[in-house]
Amino acid sequence: MIQDAQLETARLFVRPFEDEDVDALVDLFADPDVRRYVDDGRALSRADAALWVRNSRRNLRLHGYGTGAVVERPSGRLIGWAGMARPDEGGEELIYGLARPFWNRGLGRELLAALVDFATERGIDPLRATVHPDNKASIALLERQGFRRRSRAEAADANDLLFERQADPSASMVAAPSR
Repeated sequence: MIQDAQLETARLFVRPFEDEDVDALVDLFADPDVRRYVDDGRALSRADAALWVRNSRRNLRLHGYGTGAVVERPSGRLIGWAGMARPDEGGEELIYGLARPFWNRGLGRELLAALVDFATERGIDPLRATVHPDNKASIALLERQGFRRRSRAEAADANDLLFERQADPSASMVAAPSR
């Protein structure tokens, strides 16, 4: 997640991906409920998982942050992914996901709050997230963290909704001319 460091919350930490995470990512994406709203909804092949790990490491080297493994503190087990992706169309995009046994425990809210703080501390503004329109839980989490829906046409995938959060919401407002 962070070059030579990790993002920590009360119950989780996000660390850079390691080669040993490839199989855990494949297992995570074997669950149709976990992958339903991610990319094309298909299972992740071992080759794709290895590419994800390599690309995340490259982003860490180039930008100092990227995506990484979400690990449950008590067990030390990889239970998801999170961080900042860098889509081709530019701008950082927040991504996250958890294994189904960890849903509905407040971990998504805890993780998202930490990611927003991380981005704010680094001046990543605006912060974007794309969400499948049927992913009501993720939409609710984003809205509680101050994300606002933008035009669907602005999302890279026309089926997704684009949400954006600005550290200073007034920054996007045009000032009225003074008299």
